[in-house]
Parts: sequence; C-alpha cells; structure tokens
Amino acid sequence: MYRLLKCIFAAVIAMTMLCGCTEIAEEIPLPNTETTAPEAQPYPVQAGSLLFEQAPETVGSLSPAVTEIICELGYGNKIIGISSYCNYPENISSKNKLGSAANPDVDAIIAAAPELLISMSPIAKKDITAIEAAGTRVWIIAPPSTAEEMYNCYYDIAAVFGGSIDCADVAENAVEPLKKAFADANGAIDSYVYVMSPDLAVASDATFAGNFFSHFGTNAAGDTEELSLSTEKLIELDPEWLIFPDYMSKYELSEETAVLSAVKNNRIIYLDENLMERIERPTSRLETAVFDVLSQIEAIENEVTASDSESEVTAESDTEEE
Repeated sequence: MYRLLKCIFAAVIAMTMLCGCTEIAEEIPLPNTETTAPEAQPYPVQAGSLLFEQAPETVGSLSPAVTEIICELGYGNKIIGISSYCNYPENISSKNKLGSAANPDVDAIIAAAPELLISMSPIAKKDITAIEAAGTRVWIIAPPSTAEEMYNCYYDIAAVFGGSIDCADVAENAVEPLKKAFADANGAIDSYVYVMSPDLAVASDATFAGNFFSHFGTNAAGDTEELSLSTEKLIELDPEWLIFPDYMSKYELSEETAVLSAVKNNRIIYLDENLMERIERPTSRLETAVFDVLSQIEAIENEVTASDSESEVTAESDTEEE
C-alpha cells in the first residue's frame, strides 16, 4: 500500500511540473518571421558601359544638347567645361572651352580635370585613351533619332547626377511641356516631306528631324534609307505639305514639281536658323519650335481659306455677269 501511495504522489508531482513547463513555453514569444525589404538606394547607377557609385562632382560637356539638359535638370553648377559650340543657357559661356567632339582640346580637358566628360558625338579613340589616362571618365551618349530616345537621355542624365530613385520624376517634369505640345500638334497637317536641299535631300523617319515633324502629320518619305528623292518619286508621293529651310524656295525645284499639291496650294513651312538649330540639337526647348510651326500652319491655312473664298466670289460674279 505504501508503495502505491508513493507512486501516485510521484505521478502528481510529475504532472504538476509538466503543466508548469507548458505554461512557461506558452509565454515565450514566437520569433518574427516577417522580412523587411531593403531600402532602395540611389546608387549605383548604370549608364551605357559606365557604373556610377555616386554622382560626379564635376563634368565637361562636348555637346550643346547635353549641356542644356544638365542645366535644365538643375546640375549646371557641376559643369566646369563646355564645347566651343555650347551657347545655351547664356550664363554657360564663361566656362572653360574644351574644343569639340570632332576636335577635342585634350590639353584643356586634362587641365580642367572633370570627373566626367560627356559627348553625343564620337570622340577619337586615341583622345579618349589620353583623357581617361588623366583620370577623367568618358561617356558617349548615342544621339537620339526620336523624341522618345531624347526623353531617355533626360532620364539617364538625371539618374547619373541625382540617383535612380528620383530621376524619373525629375526628367518627366522637364519633358512634360514638350509632350503636351506634341499632343497639341497631332494631326495639324496631312502628309508632308521635309526637303532639305534643292537636290531633294529629305529627312526620313529614321532621322530626328523627320521624327519631329511626324508629330504633326504623316511623313510621305517614310523610313526610307535614301538620302534624297527623285523628282518623279516626289511627284508620285504628292505630299500635302512641304517643309523647307528658309534659304530655299519652291522656285529652286524643277518645273515639274509645279504639279505638287503643296506647291499649288502654297502649303510650305519654312524653318529659320533658330528652328533648325533646335531640331538639330534636340532638348525640351523644342516646345517653342512646335508652337512656331503650328503658327505657320495656321497662317498658311488662313491664307488658303481666304484665297478659296475670293475665288468663289469671283466665280459667282462672273456667272452673274453672264
């Protein structure tokens, strides 16, 4: 009997201890299995073949468009040297002159010692080697052939100088007015051909100039790889509009082109030197170029309408006299 009571007592103690352990275990907090996403970092940034661990403190630009874009994005204070062709914004003219992409002043570049040198045109390999040996990195940006590629230049430059986190917003703020201007221009004209010289050199859709005007209407020259059209081909295309540099006139074309709809209706847009420069050095300042072209189109259409009305009045008068 004594042994039985002893066993029961031992069992009761064991159960009490087991319950106590269970309660203690319930009070132990469970490990936190939730994972926190790592915070986004602005760098490193990849631009072309270059990797940037941080923003460059100083930069030289051998491209007028690049110089303008850097200033527009708010990083103009980092520019310490420019090409001999950079003329906008006006306060940039006091910077060191570094030559051009075709003829870089290597000695001046090495003396200025920018962390980064940017160009939209090729630089001779021997010059790049000398510049990089002196400690300056060289970034060659492919020149844009479309407005979309130009927007991408803004994004890339904003990322290099401001980091990847905010670059999209910064770049979008810069190009948004131009995008709206292009939207306003959509459908302003029908078909067109941009004739750049009397021998009928034309801007196809494969060029930035051709792409620029494609926001107004349809480029009759399309994406042809031909540098020029024959008179017969231009007559066959018969665009509703012609676009000329302002040093040209329709009278410099062959007599056969008199049958063109654009010539008969005098629907010819002329590009002055400022307009041509903005198209050749594309930045968001093209917004003003868009509105300049739209103003010409409106004026021409008003003249055509007035001429048609005058012709109708004359015809009615002749009929009455008969």
